[in-house]
This record gives sequence, structure tokens and C-alpha cells, in this order.
Amino acid sequence: AVPRCKPLRHAYEKEIVLYAYFQGLDYFSTECVYAPHAYRGHARNLLKDLEATRASTVAALGHSGRRLAVAAEVATKTLGAC
Repeated sequence: AVPRCKPLRHAYEKEIVLYAYFQGLDYFSTECVYAPHAYRGHARNLLKDLEATRASTVAALGHSGRRLAVAAEVATKTLGAC
């Protein structure tokens, strides 16, 4: 397996969009047609509420998540095309 490089993982989405804008990069924001019915919307709303209460919540969760290990035998769904 090839490790992924995520240079902007600590940056907020707003900061990434501003970076793209000022660098003149093409940026488009289209939502997957299945997104309104996805469970991750509930999780996203929860994170936004937590972030409104304590600004460092998302960063703290990210740091904690990188310390967790996921077993190789965890079943995942096959992704479909949007």
C-alpha cells in the first residue's frame, strides 16, 4: 500500500477554498446526488454544533483519530459512482 499525503488535513474547508480562490485554481463545489440521504450529514451537523461550542473540536478529533488503528478485516461497502 502506498501512504497518502494529506498536506491540507489540518486546514479548514473555508481556508482551502480561499487558498484555491487566491491562487486562481479551479474550484467547484458539487454535491453528490446521494448526499442529502447519507448518514454522514447527521455526523457533519453534530460536528458543526460541537465546533460552535468549542472551536478546537474538529482538530482534536482529527488528532485522536490518527492514533486509532482499524483492523484489516473490517468490512467496507463497495463505492458506487456519483
